[in-house]
Amino acid sequence: MWRMAGQRDFSSYFGGIGRALSSTNYRRYWYGHVFSAHGVWIFHVTAQWLMFHLTHSFGWLGAVGFAYLAPLFILGPVAGAVADRYGHRRTAMIAMVLGVSMSTAVGILTLSGLMTPILLLTLTAVQGIFMSFDFPSRQALIPQLLERKNLAAAISMNGATYYTASFTGPALGGFVLATGNTYFGEPGGAAVAYFASAIGMACLLTALIRVQIVNPMPGRKREGAMIPALAADIRAGIAYIMANRHLKLILALAVAAAMMLRPFYNLMAGFSETVFHLDEQGLGNMLASAGVGALIGAVLLSIRGRTQGTTRILLLCAVGASVSLLVFVSNSVVAVAFVACFFAGAFIGNVGTCGTTLVQNVVEDEYRARVISVNLAASVGGPAFGTLAIGALAEFTGLQVAMGIAAALVLLVLLLIGGKLLANAAGIEADPEPVEIKS
Repeated sequence: MWRMAGQRDFSSYFGGIGRALSSTNYRRYWYGHVFSAHGVWIFHVTAQWLMFHLTHSFGWLGAVGFAYLAPLFILGPVAGAVADRYGHRRTAMIAMVLGVSMSTAVGILTLSGLMTPILLLTLTAVQGIFMSFDFPSRQALIPQLLERKNLAAAISMNGATYYTASFTGPALGGFVLATGNTYFGEPGGAAVAYFASAIGMACLLTALIRVQIVNPMPGRKREGAMIPALAADIRAGIAYIMANRHLKLILALAVAAAMMLRPFYNLMAGFSETVFHLDEQGLGNMLASAGVGALIGAVLLSIRGRTQGTTRILLLCAVGASVSLLVFVSNSVVAVAFVACFFAGAFIGNVGTCGTTLVQNVVEDEYRARVISVNLAASVGGPAFGTLAIGALAEFTGLQVAMGIAAALVLLVLLLIGGKLLANAAGIEADPEPVEIKS
């Protein structure tokens, strides 16, 4: 009786956050996710530091960053098909075992002095492959850990955790690197950081072992040879998306936001130096302003914690992000820029979180990981291609004009599909219905 009362009291605090954490399964998962998210960022920062330490080359530095993220964009649909066919938790656990092993191996190689730039690039790409299987399978697992009414809150909490780790993780990684280098000499700090990354991922692996599935997916027959079967699954997943008008609308806005709003982060160094004439500290402060905005936005969504009305919030946040960026690029006052960065970070982050919430709500369990993997691939690949396109345009128009055009294009996309999204809001926010797929 005391236990049940305690759970009711816990769930009454902080709105959706309390309701999500009242689930023992999700609470175990989330604790592990907190450590794992920091471990991922520590790995990312350490790989960049170690590559520059080995080469002092900006080209190699860019290559190792690309090697870590490119597999998720390229292999996302394959990873989603594997997770849907062979089980979300099983796929995530195997990927995490391999990821922990890889982080440990990289740490040992670094500590032994055997690390080379080519070896680091290769091992980082392999770790990116493991991550591309881990991410979609874990997101697809979340609806199986708690009641459906708490799904929106759980997804928002995942967003809040990610955005928190996006600026606390690099800071923690830098501290571990510096401390390790002090005690063990360079690049000993990198080895310590890789071991810390492995520990963080191992915490989530432990959580995945302990959680229980409360909403199991229906079993699937695994007939036929693996490669033809997976190819058929990928085709079926794409056909499912194309046949589902709700998913097409949500993913269209997700792609537009990823390509035309998120490059704002990647181009910040150019704005900081050429427009606002800030030094490195100023650049960090501007990025931190956007990060704090993203964190606060995600926490507010978590407290709200329900799916109803999320479509309208998605559209309002997309408008808010575009307007914030237009304000940002149309002035040269540093104070205004910091305020615009804060709101742009909050709105852009919430566009991603709301879109993911709606995708999770709409998709049928049979296709869940495949659809999530497409959404993740868009969120990773979109900013890369968008940054390339906006940067190329900026060579002719200037950075402010190029980014302004991108923000205006998102408003145009909203004019084209915003009304359709609102008209379909009731269906998007309701329980999913089977979709007929034309062969």
